Parts: sequence; C-alpha cells; structure tokens
Amino acid sequence: MDDDPQVLEVFSALLQEVGYEVESAENALAAMAAVVRAAPDLILADIRMPIVGGMDLVRELKSHIDSRRIPVVAFTGCDSPGMRELALKAGYDDYLPKPTDPGPFLDRIERLLHQFAPEQASKSTRPRQAKAPPLH
Repeated sequence: MDDDPQVLEVFSALLQEVGYEVESAENALAAMAAVVRAAPDLILADIRMPIVGGMDLVRELKSHIDSRRIPVVAFTGCDSPGMRELALKAGYDDYLPKPTDPGPFLDRIERLLHQFAPEQASKSTRPRQAKAPPLH
C-alpha cells in the first residue's frame, strides 16, 4: 500500500510479473478492507499516508485477532534510524527503505515470506533474476 499511485502501480506490476498475487490500496482504510477480503500473507505499507498514517494502520492490524499474525513491512522513503525504530515499536515486522532496485526488493520479499509464512513461500515460482529498472 502506498499513497503514490505511480509507486503503487510499479511495485504491484513488478510483484505480479514474477508470480505474486497483489491486492493494492491507496490508503489505510482501503487497506483494511483489502485485508478483510483477501487475508494476505504479507502487507507492504508506507508510513506516511493521508487520512490514517501507516503507524496507526499497523497498530490497528496488530490489535485484531484475524490480522495480528500477518507480517506488515514498512515500505517507505522515510529512512532514518529513528523512523525505523518507531516503525518497529509501532508493530511493523520489518522495514524496507525506498528507493530500491527490483532484484534486492524481490529477494527481500521472498525471504520475508519464507520467514513469516513458509508454507506459502514454498509455493513461489518466482524466477531468481528479475529484469526491471531501478525503482524510486
């Protein structure tokens, strides 16, 4: 989930291109609805979003029995040690800074899925190399 439609579109397309099912949302309220509908294996959520911020979103997700075990990863341009610490304290399970290159990004997503949902990650058919330009 990202409040920038272009970033959302690029990363969604990248993940779909390599075989992941993606449900995208432009804000936290839409993300909550998507989580209820799709019960995802992993959530990527920006920290700074309109209406409801990412920190509030992750607190809400972690407070509900149906979503508390879903790993939520901060995927954000706010990269500082202080912000990383605040995100992890708020309930994010990991932290991925933007911009990022596609190869390392996809490798990290695969590792996170293996870590948090190994039975789902073993079904991944993602190729080892993804060819795409750097993402910002």
